[in-house]
Amino acid sequence: MAKTAQHSPSSGTPEPVRFAAPRNEARRTEIRDFEPVPAGFDGWVHDQMGRWKSRAAWSAQLWQQADGVERARLQLGELPERELRSQLRAMRAQVRRRGSDWHQQVGAALPLVAEAARRTLGFTAYRTQLMGALAIGHGTLVEMATGEGKTLTIALAATIAGFSGKPCHVITANDYLAGRDAAELSRLYEYCGLTVAALAADFNGPQRRTAYQADVVYCTGKELVADYLRDQILLGPLAESKRRAMTYLLRRRRWRDRLVLRGLHTAIVDEADNQLIDEAVTPLIISRKQENEAMREACLAVDSCAASLLPGEHYEVFERFKEVRLLQSGHELVEAWCAGQRGLLSAPVWVADLVLQSLQARHFFLRDKQYVMDDGKVVIVDEFTGRPMPGRNWRLGLHQAVEAKEGTDVSSPSETLARLSFQNFYRYFEHLSGITGTARESWREFWRIYELPFIKVPHHKPNVRRDEKPAYFVGTSAKWEAVVGEILKMNSAGRPVLVGTRSVHASETLGRMLQRRSVECKILNAVRHEQEAEIILRAGDEGAVTIATNMAGRGSDIRISKAVEARGGLHVILTEGHESARVDRQLRGRAGRQGGRGSSRLFASFEDELFRRYLNPVVRALIEQWIHLRLPGRQGMLAVAFYLAQRRAENRSRRQRFQLMKQDQEIAKSVIGGSAKASKQTPPGGSS
Repeated sequence: MAKTAQHSPSSGTPEPVRFAAPRNEARRTEIRDFEPVPAGFDGWVHDQMGRWKSRAAWSAQLWQQADGVERARLQLGELPERELRSQLRAMRAQVRRRGSDWHQQVGAALPLVAEAARRTLGFTAYRTQLMGALAIGHGTLVEMATGEGKTLTIALAATIAGFSGKPCHVITANDYLAGRDAAELSRLYEYCGLTVAALAADFNGPQRRTAYQADVVYCTGKELVADYLRDQILLGPLAESKRRAMTYLLRRRRWRDRLVLRGLHTAIVDEADNQLIDEAVTPLIISRKQENEAMREACLAVDSCAASLLPGEHYEVFERFKEVRLLQSGHELVEAWCAGQRGLLSAPVWVADLVLQSLQARHFFLRDKQYVMDDGKVVIVDEFTGRPMPGRNWRLGLHQAVEAKEGTDVSSPSETLARLSFQNFYRYFEHLSGITGTARESWREFWRIYELPFIKVPHHKPNVRRDEKPAYFVGTSAKWEAVVGEILKMNSAGRPVLVGTRSVHASETLGRMLQRRSVECKILNAVRHEQEAEIILRAGDEGAVTIATNMAGRGSDIRISKAVEARGGLHVILTEGHESARVDRQLRGRAGRQGGRGSSRLFASFEDELFRRYLNPVVRALIEQWIHLRLPGRQGMLAVAFYLAQRRAENRSRRQRFQLMKQDQEIAKSVIGGSAKASKQTPPGGSS
């Protein structure tokens, strides 16, 4: 990720800049309380409060309010252009006077903004979109089905937030979507008297500062957190709010010109489940390269030692927890290897740690799955979106172990300057809301971590997508043959097919299988991602076959023609279950958008990673015996096993996220108390 090489951070985790007044007015800063997640009876009461705030009556109330907004917008349809602009200016001034309480004016401002959107963009907001905008304005997590117009819904709410004069950040999945949405919606924002900007990863300091001065800023969560941490590093001792306030009173404000952000106040998170839950597991770390030639040479040398160890004889592999443990014979072999070395390599305890890192790299960090090779460099692949993440590194020597395994140049280890989890960062915002197509399964987690109540927006048109019965197989080869057969069947009928895979290797393997059967296909993965938008745009063409790794959060619409609609629409194939049912449901949601026809089907194998890692050993042994005896009811048994494995994976990931948040809370408390334990408590496997 981003690196800072010239400045040292203040000790520990910085305090948040909660929000900034418009432009050059004074900032107000304060520390957000890091209260632990409630447990026991208090936790139950807290959950019931979230359930009450997410009650159906609240959704019905928003629906009625959206009906009133829709009628008010219709009355504005005949209003002259000059009069509409005048009313927008008056409303902007009214909302600005409200300041932080801008959400109280959402109902009054929304008809004007919706009419402005109709005149500038040519889009008439549906009642469902108006309901979503009202919910966002009230700080709610909104579930709106894929294809229902989330982009316009966000824009309506962001416009009213921009009226307040406080910084409004729209968090998107990637730079492409940020640039696309900001460009397509710029006419609406300009018509309403606002400025809009998109932030890209390749922006320099002045460009970032200019972008953040806009009323509405489209950016990714990673870039926003990185810029926040860089600002705290630049502030140094002034990261403490009391010192910063004192310098402001003394009119020594030169530090303000060095900052990029103008504060944090309102955040609207698109694909909220991916941003606030899936990607929240790993904290964002600002680091700089630290030249250490001895460490690089040690990683290369230890890799040869690790290669001589045998699983089961010298070490044990625990696939479920992604752990490797040396046995006594393994420790003896390491000690014998160290006997012939000099310097640090002669210390068995230190070498044993490096050997474990190397073994982890060999067993759990696989090429074309967790990373790809690009121009001789190891590039991490995002587990949930399948996108490459150049510039990010695994920590604690793991990245160097992977490089040594691949035989490429071993990079220098990095020094941590600052770290912050996404969970705690998003809690800094005065007004947080989000929208996604899949939130129902994790409503309790959203409430416990962010105190976001949840509502579901109904479909604008009834959903007629057909989810066919899943097919389960004992072996992987049988599964892939069945997937190919399904593709050939749909292709012969002229229906487009979208195939979701879990890894680059799986997508390339399936592509070769189709080529042998003379089936033309497009592959979208971390290696082939340059024409992502174009590939997805054409995925709905008649007879098109598109293979993509993890479609979650890609954000580009798949257009379906009338001819394809008549043949049954898009058919989505899931070639493996994900560790979260939300991701499976999101991929299925690519078909049957806006009330159109479509279908989906899951193909899973007992040899898939989900079964291997998360299925209870007792259940696994029972099913293996069932298969061996060839007893009837195999499909039912595998279906139950799939459900249990996925449920166990979700529970484990949830516990990991809560553990990370509690850890960050403890670090923050110790920092406030004068302790400097933050760098020692960073969990392994974090990336920077």
